[in-house]
Amino acid sequence: MDLLSQYKQEHPEAFQEKKPSPLTDAYGREYAGMVAFVMRASGGRIKDARQAHTVLFVGIISAFAIAGTVLFFVGRPAGKNLEDHFPPGSSVLVP
Repeated sequence: MDLLSQYKQEHPEAFQEKKPSPLTDAYGREYAGMVAFVMRASGGRIKDARQAHTVLFVGIISAFAIAGTVLFFVGRPAGKNLEDHFPPGSSVLVP
């Protein structure tokens, strides 16, 4: 008996074909962290890791755009109240 057939007899589960889990790619690499969370949280709408990466990328870009917009419009001083933001005698207020 050769070594391969002996191993097949002792470990038959090693030669059974396994379906890849939804959290693995075509090469069998498992995804963890945010990619796995997005795939699980989508309820089956996101089928593979590429879609999960796209959703994460668009979500992060959207969050930065919203935060930037809020900071731009809310965080800047109003035109009338410039005196409150600069010390008296500052060269910024001299026309």
